[in-house]
Amino acid sequence: MITYVLLGVFCLFLLRAPIFVALGAPAVAYLHFKGVPFALAPQRMLGTVNESILLAIPMFLLAGRLMNLYGATERIFDFAQAVIGWIRGGLGYVSVVASMIFSAMSGSAAADAVGVGTITVKAMRARGYDPSFAAAVTLGSATLSPVIPPSIIMIIYGAAANVSIGKMFLGGIGPGLLMGVAMMALVSFISWRRSYPKGDPFSLRLVTRTFWRASLVLMTPVIIIGGIFSGILTPTEASVTAVVYVVFLGVVYRMITFRELYSAVVGTATAVGALMLVVSVSGLDAWVIAREQVPLALASNMTDLVSSPTMVMILILLLVLILGFFMDATPVILMLVPAIAPLVNAYGIDPLHLGVLFCIVCVIGLITPPVGVALYGVAMVSKLPIERVFWATLPFFAMLIVLIGLMIAVPGIITFLPSVFIDG
Repeated sequence: MITYVLLGVFCLFLLRAPIFVALGAPAVAYLHFKGVPFALAPQRMLGTVNESILLAIPMFLLAGRLMNLYGATERIFDFAQAVIGWIRGGLGYVSVVASMIFSAMSGSAAADAVGVGTITVKAMRARGYDPSFAAAVTLGSATLSPVIPPSIIMIIYGAAANVSIGKMFLGGIGPGLLMGVAMMALVSFISWRRSYPKGDPFSLRLVTRTFWRASLVLMTPVIIIGGIFSGILTPTEASVTAVVYVVFLGVVYRMITFRELYSAVVGTATAVGALMLVVSVSGLDAWVIAREQVPLALASNMTDLVSSPTMVMILILLLVLILGFFMDATPVILMLVPAIAPLVNAYGIDPLHLGVLFCIVCVIGLITPPVGVALYGVAMVSKLPIERVFWATLPFFAMLIVLIGLMIAVPGIITFLPSVFIDG
């Protein structure tokens, strides 16, 4: 029976049915054919979203939306350009640095792609950069948002796998910095090969002026990440604090209006409502998977085939990569995590190491067709065909695959900071 359920899910995805329908309809059909009371469905759905940590998601999304309204992205861009824009291909570096800073505020690749991309793509095209390259750098940089804390998909993964969100956030810092440095190295190579222009000469006065102008904005990630890692704030409390601080910035910059605030709240509520519907429906799928003893069967079969924990981790990540081409990160996490839990326990795999890698691999799905939300966002702001943006992004895709292999081989890239600040 479980075969028909899974087949139904994938068929509905291929038919481009709404995600909650693709996940929910086969599960409801299962209840019908198995004679299970339909009253179980709302119970499982409500139980899945009855997690306090999930409250952080709407707050971080709202903070990111408000940041864009108050011109935070422009201030970050100006500061990054003053610091590093004078190098050959400088605007490519600026895109990466601006995304790294913005990532520490929004936690959303789609918000990063649209918010930062709106400015960087326009600026790069005006300076004579290839539009495809401008879009590719922006899209590649957007993958940093779900890795550098606070990360929305890490919150979802942590809640689903019962892994400390604080450890997940700390574990994402090393990979996020490594990805950022690798992207800048790739930008440097491409810029040198194509002889892209240098920016204006370095000016300490300009750096000081743009830093002062962006200083209050730059305090946002300090408050969020510092509050969580110091133990003063939980991730949920940090998300609320971020919203309060961003509203305060709107008052300071005199850019806040009730109409815009109301619009941001409504837009966030709409996005979160759709997300939580998917999360709740996935709880019913998880119940069906557990009832059919899929995790136990999977663990038993994998034990017979593979003996190395590293190989098991690679196989899990390959499955995540394949599913990520066709599904958004949230349903991939919510469907797979319950199924792989016995494997993680049976092979003694570090759940933190796997969890961060799981989220990073999910990120690849955000920049690849057919359902890459960040890909569509960058194509929209760059006014280029999706196919052209994707092909230009392939070097960044290849770089991410290499880095994932490195992080599998060297777990310390992920586990070092959590071991020092939390376990130490």
